[in-house]
Amino acid sequence: MLRLVTLVTALALTACSARSLPNHGATAETSDQPAPAAADQDVRQFLRQEYRDWLPLQYALAEYDLDGDSRSEAIVHVVSRDLCGSGGCVTLVLTRDGPGWRKVARVTVSRTPVAVLHTATNGWHDISMRIGGGGLASGTAVLRFDGEAYPSNPTLPPAETTDALGTVLLAEEPALMELPLTKASGE
Repeated sequence: MLRLVTLVTALALTACSARSLPNHGATAETSDQPAPAAADQDVRQFLRQEYRDWLPLQYALAEYDLDGDSRSEAIVHVVSRDLCGSGGCVTLVLTRDGPGWRKVARVTVSRTPVAVLHTATNGWHDISMRIGGGGLASGTAVLRFDGEAYPSNPTLPPAETTDALGTVLLAEEPALMELPLTKASGE
């Protein structure tokens, strides 16, 4: 019965994702960078530690070198009944820190698609994501790096609205990977 409730909840959250948001004429390119298996295992470990009280959850993962250091950051859209609401879910931007990851952003009320823009602020590419729901007007927000982090809420300043979407890293309906309550073999 618990499995059935978990499955129904996951399907309902997926249905509430950004797919119902209008495009507003934004144009986008799509990134062809698949997430390597090693990065996925590292991200799974990070999520298990960071969100152990919110398991099971689902996530979508993309990698992109946001700061130009030739090492990709991880962009992770996390979907869980406890982390999502009518305004969206949580998107993380993680950068390598030794053998693990360090959070550069924990963006709440975020929706997909998540994209990278060709512009940069303080040496990091600007990112964009959809916003809407929860009584908010639908649109696209641009988040700029302040020297330490990206803004945590795309609906409040210093985030701004934009018509540019950029190169899509996480699609409007991304393939979600499962992170179950218990570890799978090899994880």
